[in-house]
Amino acid sequence: MLITEEVATKVRVKRAILMLGKVETAKTLRVTPPTLAKIEAGNYDAPKRIYESVMNWLVEDY
Repeated sequence: MLITEEVATKVRVKRAILMLGKVETAKTLRVTPPTLAKIEAGNYDAPKRIYESVMNWLVEDY
Protein backbone atom coordinates (compact mmCIF):
# COMPACT_ATOMS: atom_id res chain seq x y z
CA MET A 1 0.00 0.00 0.00
CA LEU A 2 1.50 3.27 -1.11
CA ILE A 3 2.37 5.96 1.41
CA THR A 4 2.21 9.09 -0.73
CA GLU A 5 4.22 12.27 -0.32
CA GLU A 6 1.09 13.93 1.09
CA VAL A 7 0.81 11.33 3.85
CA ALA A 8 4.57 11.57 4.45
CA THR A 9 4.19 15.31 5.01
CA LYS A 10 1.39 14.69 7.52
CA VAL A 11 3.62 12.25 9.41
CA ARG A 12 6.47 14.80 9.56
CA VAL A 13 4.09 17.58 10.67
CA LYS A 14 2.52 15.49 13.44
CA ARG A 15 5.97 14.38 14.62
CA ALA A 16 7.05 18.04 14.77
CA ILE A 17 3.90 19.15 16.61
CA LEU A 18 4.37 16.40 19.20
CA MET A 19 8.11 17.17 19.35
CA LEU A 20 8.99 13.51 18.90
CA GLY A 21 12.36 12.24 17.79
CA LYS A 22 12.72 9.78 14.97
CA VAL A 23 13.50 6.82 17.24
CA GLU A 24 10.54 7.59 19.52
CA THR A 25 8.21 7.95 16.54
CA ALA A 26 9.51 4.70 15.06
CA LYS A 27 8.78 2.89 18.34
CA THR A 28 5.27 4.39 18.44
CA LEU A 29 4.61 3.17 14.89
CA ARG A 30 6.32 -0.18 15.63
CA VAL A 31 8.78 0.22 12.75
CA THR A 32 12.54 0.58 12.56
CA PRO A 33 14.13 4.03 12.16
CA PRO A 34 15.23 3.24 8.57
CA THR A 35 11.62 2.32 7.73
CA LEU A 36 10.43 5.58 9.28
CA ALA A 37 12.85 7.41 6.98
CA LYS A 38 11.24 5.68 3.99
CA ILE A 39 7.78 6.59 5.29
CA GLU A 40 8.73 10.25 5.75
CA ALA A 41 10.31 10.38 2.29
CA GLY A 42 7.01 9.35 0.67
CA ASN A 43 6.25 7.12 -2.30
CA TYR A 44 6.92 4.09 -0.07
CA ASP A 45 5.11 0.86 -0.90
CA ALA A 46 4.53 -0.25 2.67
CA PRO A 47 3.30 -3.63 3.87
CA LYS A 48 -0.28 -3.61 5.14
CA ARG A 49 0.69 -3.65 8.84
CA ILE A 50 2.96 -0.61 8.51
CA TYR A 51 0.42 1.24 6.37
CA GLU A 52 -2.32 0.62 8.96
CA SER A 53 -0.02 1.65 11.80
CA VAL A 54 0.80 4.96 10.10
CA MET A 55 -2.83 5.72 9.21
CA ASN A 56 -4.09 4.88 12.70
CA TRP A 57 -1.41 7.11 14.24
CA LEU A 58 -2.38 9.99 11.97
CA VAL A 59 -6.06 9.84 12.94
CA GLU A 60 -5.32 9.81 16.69
CA ASP A 61 -5.90 13.11 18.45
CA TYR A 62 -2.80 14.88 19.70
